Amino acid sequence: MGQNEDAFQTFNLKTMSGVYPGSRTAVMQRIRLLPLTGDERLPRWARLLWYKDPPSCVLHLQEETPEKWQETPLLRMEDPHAQTFGAIFRKELAAVGWSPFTCGNCIHWQPLHDTTNEDGIALGRCGWSDVASSAVTMPEPLRYQSVLSLGCPAWAVAVEDRPPIPALPRAEARTFSTQTSLWQQLWVRLGQERPEPKRPSWGEGIIERSGVGAGTEPCFACQGRIANLGALIVATDEDDKRTFSVWRCRRCQSFYLNDWIDRWERLDSLETEESYYRLSPVEAVELLALFDGVIGGEHPAGRRDRMEQRAWLEGFIRNRPRLSHQIRQGR
Repeated sequence: MGQNEDAFQTFNLKTMSGVYPGSRTAVMQRIRLLPLTGDERLPRWARLLWYKDPPSCVLHLQEETPEKWQETPLLRMEDPHAQTFGAIFRKELAAVGWSPFTCGNCIHWQPLHDTTNEDGIALGRCGWSDVASSAVTMPEPLRYQSVLSLGCPAWAVAVEDRPPIPALPRAEARTFSTQTSLWQQLWVRLGQERPEPKRPSWGEGIIERSGVGAGTEPCFACQGRIANLGALIVATDEDDKRTFSVWRCRRCQSFYLNDWIDRWERLDSLETEESYYRLSPVEAVELLALFDGVIGGEHPAGRRDRMEQRAWLEGFIRNRPRLSHQIRQGR
């Protein structure tokens, strides 16, 4: 499904930051809507603001520029409840001519019984599993997505509500530190050869990593922050560094693919190019398994030897709609 990839950006090129003018409530979601009538079927961005006194949520359509929203609400819902919100939200939107392009309105999404994220938004299980690699084992809790998570390319409108199912224990993200551990320092002080630590399996390695950007980048779907789970660096035709990385929001649990091309070393303009794509949970885990299969894949030194992986990744995104695309120049 096509869309205007410039319609929303988490990075403000005017301020060179993630800050935009205006204000919002502490809890909010950005969602995409599909018109129920007309020939133009491109998703339209909207923002859902949640108020505590009185309990309510208010939906505003986006204006022509990023992070600018219409003052007159498209929809207002009083005293919304997590477990019934998705179904009521769809009906209320249909009455004003729109349909939510979100996980909660997808045929592959099934609500989880009494399970919400920290914002009180209902979570569900993504059941889509049409991936190329049958060798990938999908940890079930990683399938969980918010009812308001952005639709992915596998999205298909649900014709009826599905009954809730029990939730498994949630997969809590661990944080990997790149600093030397006390145990490793002890071996160095004793002057002994440090034994090589056992390399974890790719499944054990699905963890948040510390470092630049980890947990600091804004989510497209909510006010949460996304954390990096894995990356692979390949070479472009000009031998620039191109980094493919998988990210996951700590609040709505949405997965994203980031495609970053770094031309700083080659161009005087210090140019970088960045694209974001929405991933289904199974696609995210498949990509993480691919990254894990390349020893030292996050180091740029071996990027010229990864042409096979680059070709596969380029094929993966070739016809995939982008959430955003930006070219930035340092000077």
